[in-house]
Amino acid sequence: MCDYTQREYHCGCFRWIVSKWCQVYTTTHQRCQPNVAYLEYKNDEECGDCKPKPLVPWENMIKRSNKGGERWLEKDTVM
Repeated sequence: MCDYTQREYHCGCFRWIVSKWCQVYTTTHQRCQPNVAYLEYKNDEECGDCKPKPLVPWENMIKRSNKGGERWLEKDTVM
C-alpha cells in the first residue's frame, strides 16, 4: 500500500499527499488502497481553494468583453 500524509487546514479542508509510492504502483501505475501514515495540521493557513486569490498588477490592462467567447478587437481591425 502507498503511504500518504493527511494534511488538515484551518479552513476545515484536508488533502492526501503521497509520501511513498509502493512497489505495485511504481511498476503498474495502478493506485492501491491508501495508507495514511502521517497526520499534519496546518492550523495557521488555509488550503489553496479557500485562500483568497490576489489580483495581478496588470489586471486593469486586460480588456474583457461582457460576452464569453467574443473577441475584444474592433470589427475593422485586420488580424
